[in-house]
Amino acid sequence: MLLIIQLILFLLVFGTGVFLFGTAVFQRYKFLRLGQADSARSGRHKERIWSFITNVILQKKVIAEPSGIGHLFIFWGFLVLVFGDLDFLVYHVSGWHFPWATMGWYLFMQEMFSLFVVAAIIVAAYRRYIIRPMRTEPSLEAGAILGLITLLIVTYFVATGAEMAHLGNYPGYASPVLNGIAHGFTGLSATTLVVIAEIAFWIHVLCLTTFMYVIPRSKHSHMMGAMANWYFRRYDSPGKLRKLDLEDESIEEFGVGQIHQFTWKQLLDGYACTECGRCHINCPATLSGKPLSPRNVILKMKDTINAQGPGLLAQMAAGAEEMSSASLFEGVFTEEEVWACTTCRACEEACPVANEHVQDIVDLRRHLVLTEGKASPEVNKVFQNLERQSNEWGINRRDRAKWVGELPVRTMAEVEGKAEYLYFVGTAASFDQRNQKIAKAFAQILINAGIDFAILGDEEESDGDSARRLGNEFLYQEFVERNIEIFREYGVKKIITTDPHAYNTFKNEYPDFGFEAEVYHATEFAAKLIDEGRVKPSVALNQKVTYHDSCYLGRYNGIYDAPRFILTSIPGVELVEMERHHNKSMCCGAGGGGMFKEETGTRINVMRAEQAIRTGASVIGTACPYCMTMMNDGTKAHGKEEEIQTFDVIELLAMSIA
Repeated sequence: MLLIIQLILFLLVFGTGVFLFGTAVFQRYKFLRLGQADSARSGRHKERIWSFITNVILQKKVIAEPSGIGHLFIFWGFLVLVFGDLDFLVYHVSGWHFPWATMGWYLFMQEMFSLFVVAAIIVAAYRRYIIRPMRTEPSLEAGAILGLITLLIVTYFVATGAEMAHLGNYPGYASPVLNGIAHGFTGLSATTLVVIAEIAFWIHVLCLTTFMYVIPRSKHSHMMGAMANWYFRRYDSPGKLRKLDLEDESIEEFGVGQIHQFTWKQLLDGYACTECGRCHINCPATLSGKPLSPRNVILKMKDTINAQGPGLLAQMAAGAEEMSSASLFEGVFTEEEVWACTTCRACEEACPVANEHVQDIVDLRRHLVLTEGKASPEVNKVFQNLERQSNEWGINRRDRAKWVGELPVRTMAEVEGKAEYLYFVGTAASFDQRNQKIAKAFAQILINAGIDFAILGDEEESDGDSARRLGNEFLYQEFVERNIEIFREYGVKKIITTDPHAYNTFKNEYPDFGFEAEVYHATEFAAKLIDEGRVKPSVALNQKVTYHDSCYLGRYNGIYDAPRFILTSIPGVELVEMERHHNKSMCCGAGGGGMFKEETGTRINVMRAEQAIRTGASVIGTACPYCMTMMNDGTKAHGKEEEIQTFDVIELLAMSIA
């Protein structure tokens, strides 16, 4: 009779936890369905399953940083303990064990994982509440979760140890901790041991029920959200922005101004976020004192959908034709934080749960620019210059090919489109005097190597990247149409460019508009020429060079080796890396239109230049005209422009060719 009462009470308590867990999860599922459709999340199921295995089960991205080792122990320990806990609960209400649960090897494994989890929790608590690194916040919620997990393990040990002492069934060396606890209870009366076991068991059940209530309602929703996020991650170019349908006349608002205008996947990011702060400490805007934290962007989205979701669901149930909620710029996001982003993707590269922050921020910018008509004076000036002269500086577009000078560089018009390669020079290398040297150097390399190429000259338009990243999708698509028209007119099939921003949008975004071509960045192409023996660097430069990775070349397109191959192919060049390099490189601050915006706080390029100066290098190597400008200005701000000069990798290669 006592077992029946205990079983009924257990089912009531545990069932309540399951019910509270299920209702919260289902409610959040309904919140996600309020979001817009996202066609990029279907298909490629084998890749998605493998991504789930490597990043969820094996925790590949989590353990990319040393602090992730502790999470790995907690995660795997938790998985193992789930099976042990299942047996623990069943046994205490039925007196029956699963066959494997009493085997020595399993008892030992469960005990070792329990100890790993406790050790990892102690380390995590020490980091969060004693060391307090910038990326973490000592929240009560996090402490409560760590405490609940610890209490679950302790109560399991106490209840099981008391049970073993009562039955005289000591596990011996197979389970040294339980064996010690059981022997410690030896000498207590049978009644006392039963009471201890029962109290520990019911505390355990209450902790488990509390845990089920808390998980979907706290940051620990990432236990489910991260699984879904990794499965539904994108598989096209990581930096590719979503195309807006500007031809649909029924659409009155563009971008995202209300929470339900995000896609369901963007909303899912909020439930996947672990609040680990990796994005926070890698964001150049955050590090330089700007009012932006990519972590907070994601968390604000989650908090907002949780707060406004019930009302939106009520509107849907009432049959509203269009849902409406409060503007995200009224108490959720500020315009300052939205404009502070450099779109460098350092946040996305660092994120262990595949969150995609940049699209969120660009969508918010699109709403400000296209729907509300809001932008800072300097951003509006960029739009005006692009509209009038097809370049951000507003320089006369007829001067676009003046950099050529006496070089024997032909235009596509002159060769009637019969050149094999189009060298798309880009705005910066066309108009900026310092960057024109890059264009000349690359053109001379191509000429020396016998490459059949031509430029568009005065016919070249902006690639549109700045307009798109600043939120003006309408202006971007105008440039896309113009460029595709002229590319098709000349039969362009292969494009080379010294501008990573043009490279990225031509290669990854123009296909959405019906144009595809072979697209090469200048460093890719030059590295290929060196490898084939068509370009032979022979003049020793005798310089210590540190290379600054362009965000749009590196994190956007995975090109890290080609520029370094060029540098190490040049006699007399000693390559030294900055502390932050390759996929962990710090942005120069120019991306996302940052080149043309006013900065608050410390200038990002000044911070990056300081990192370069600390290497003791005599030269900063770049592979982007915007990076060139920013690094030049950064060294000048430190008064070090004579001690450490900035050259494009292509310029250094040209210097080494006899």
